[in-house]
Formats: sequence, C-alpha cells, structure tokens
Amino acid sequence: MKMNLPWVESPFFEKILEEKKLRPAEKEMARVYNEDGYIVLKNVFTEDEINQVIADIHEKGFNPDYTLIKTRDFNRCQDLWEHSEPVRNLSTKPEILSTLEMLYDREVVPFQTLNFLCGTQQMAHSDTIHFSSLPAKFMAGVWIALEDVTHENGPLFYYPGSHKMPEYNFNHFRENLVDNSYDNYHDYELFMEALMLNSPYEKKEFLAKKGDVLIWSANIVHGGSPVLNPSSTRLSQVTHYYFKDCIYYSPMSSNTISGELQVRTQLKNMRTGIVEPSTFNGQPTTLVRTYKSLYTINAHLMYPTLVRHISDFRYVFKMKGLKGLMNELFIKFRVILYKLGLRKGI
Repeated sequence: MKMNLPWVESPFFEKILEEKKLRPAEKEMARVYNEDGYIVLKNVFTEDEINQVIADIHEKGFNPDYTLIKTRDFNRCQDLWEHSEPVRNLSTKPEILSTLEMLYDREVVPFQTLNFLCGTQQMAHSDTIHFSSLPAKFMAGVWIALEDVTHENGPLFYYPGSHKMPEYNFNHFRENLVDNSYDNYHDYELFMEALMLNSPYEKKEFLAKKGDVLIWSANIVHGGSPVLNPSSTRLSQVTHYYFKDCIYYSPMSSNTISGELQVRTQLKNMRTGIVEPSTFNGQPTTLVRTYKSLYTINAHLMYPTLVRHISDFRYVFKMKGLKGLMNELFIKFRVILYKLGLRKGI
C-alpha cells in the first residue's frame, strides 16, 4: 500500500521490504532505521577528508577576518559548504547520498550544513520543528564526528524509537492563534523535555570515534549533553537533507493553526546550486502569500506565477532594500543562464 510517507517509516514497512530487491546489509540498515530512527556508518571518510574540513572550520568558519560567512556565532557556523569544497564534499559523499536514497526512495536534496567547535548542550528537540515537508517526514539529518567524542565533551544524545511519535509543534501546547517565531523556541524545548521525561523512550549518548556517521530520521528526538570539560572541543558537521518533490517548510516560523506556512522558497540544492521548487509529489503547487514570509497552499485560487514573483520581490525589497532585491534578481538571472546551458555554474 503506497502512502504519503517514506517507505522506511510506513506502517506497511515489512511488506514493502519483502518486495524490494535490497542486499542483506541494506535490509538490515532499513530495519534498524525503521525501528530506532537512526543508523551508524563507519569508515565512510578518509583521515585527509576530515582534516581538510577541520582546516576550513578554523581558517574560514570561525575566522573573524573571513567575512563572507553570513550566519555564525562563537560555536556554530551555518552553510560553510558555500565557501568550502571539503565541507561540501563530506555532505555529498556518494555513500551517504546512496544510503539516504535507499532509505527514502527519492532523490536526496542536501541544503544546509552546520559546523560546531564544541558540544551544543541543546535541549531535547526534533528537527521537524525546523524542517518539515509535505508529504511528511521526507527529511533526514547526518551528524559526522570530526574528532573522538567522550562523556567529557558533550556527546549527542537521542531517544531511539521516538521518531514514531507525532510531529509536535506549537499548536500542541499553545492556547492562542498568534504567529510563532524563534522567540518562542524555549517554550517548545521545555515542552519536549517534559514530554520525554513522561515517555517510555530511553535516552542514549553517541560516543563516536572520529569519522563516525549518525544518520537520523526527521522526527527522532535528540540534543546535546552537558560539556563536563570546559576546555574541550567537539568538532562536528551536521548536514540536513530534504528529498525531491515535496513542499518544504518550517513549523517554527509558521502558524500551524491557521495553516499559514513559512515555505522555504529559496531552498538551495547543494548538489546543483539551484533553488529547489516546492511541489507535492511532483505536482506544482500554488503558493499564496498571506503575511510576510507566510504562505497558504491553495489548489483553487488563480494566482499567476508573475503575481507571485511580484509579491516575492516586494517582500525582499521591504526586508532587504534595493541592494537585496538586486542581488535576488542577479541570482535568478544566473539560474536562467545555467538552465539554458549558457553558464557552467550558479
């Protein structure tokens, strides 16, 4: 029975598994992923591949003199892949991509990297609060240890099997209809911490060796353990992946009660450099802007593409000014040239 879910999370998983022509090792991986919500891969990367990433983390990611990085703080650097070939190579390693495509049966879309110096000490959360999709659960995370992890330097923790819980967001515990934002994120964290204390799931830590890879399902609950040694590092790389032919959105900044979603209309595919369109199983969707970055998905309203672009450009101009609008137009022009074969890259 086909459903709007990844086959590896389907209630018909065992029947589908029987019909698939997978190698024994792949069948075992799929069974573990279905049951626990994660798998561990070893010996995927060479020492040199990892050391090149570490060098770029220091020389670019956390170097204040390297000014091209847009989003970083003292411990986290976002989207270093745009400036570092070694970081991008880790995220697009063929063995990682083929494993994900085996598990999800769709072409994978890597779209974001996060590089960390130390343990995050994050409270329990599910990535679906940040990255959700329609159809649901077509998202996965890959965590790579760039050095050995011990109890001292704040290991990743996770709750095996918790991916089978509902996708919790603000509409499960907030009592009003106001829009959500990152200002409310701690309320969500407190809810998830309380939820896991009241759940049957057992908390585990990932004491990884350098080069170990943890692939996790979109909805598995995880976080960062306390850093017991303040002078320690815990170098790591996280990549987030969507899959083709979905509508990509962020519940964190959506109004999930009214159905107004922060659709990720500028999601850049790391493999191609092109913005990935939001479709529902490949069918084009009509996105109608309701307020700021919120959209509603409507199959009945006539909303021409031109009107949508005018609305988008108006919003960019309002938020980023003329310079931001011109940059957006320049990027779209380069994409057109790329698609026409008149440019080798974006």
